[in-house]
Parts: sequence; structure tokens; C-alpha cells
Amino acid sequence: MTQNQTLDLSDNQRSLLLEGLRYLRSSRKLAFRDPLAPPDAQREGDLREIADLMSHLDVAAQAPVRAKG
Repeated sequence: MTQNQTLDLSDNQRSLLLEGLRYLRSSRKLAFRDPLAPPDAQREGDLREIADLMSHLDVAAQAPVRAKG
């Protein structure tokens, strides 16, 4: 079951969140692992989730802003 949550973020908050996700993605990608070990499903899943979150935030940043009237 998937639950959607809507967050109202300022541009600065969105930028900080994206920066943190980039840091987390780099950390997961560069974490030490045995090169001969089989692919790590948990790591790959985490990287996909991080990429998905980042794409949602990027799309939200590009959405047109409506004037409050």
C-alpha cells in the first residue's frame, strides 16, 4: 500500500532537501563493498528510491507557480 504525502516547501527547503538526497545517494554509491560480491538488492533499491524522490522534487520545482488571489 502506498500513501502519498504533500509537502509545501519553499525553494530553499527544496534545495536543501535535494542537496541532502544527493549526499545520501553518493554515500550509498561509494560505500565499500566487495567487487566480487553479487549485486546488493537493498543498496540498489535504496538508490532507486532516492532517484525517485529526487525526480519528484525536481518536477515540483518546475511546476508553474499559481498566484494566490
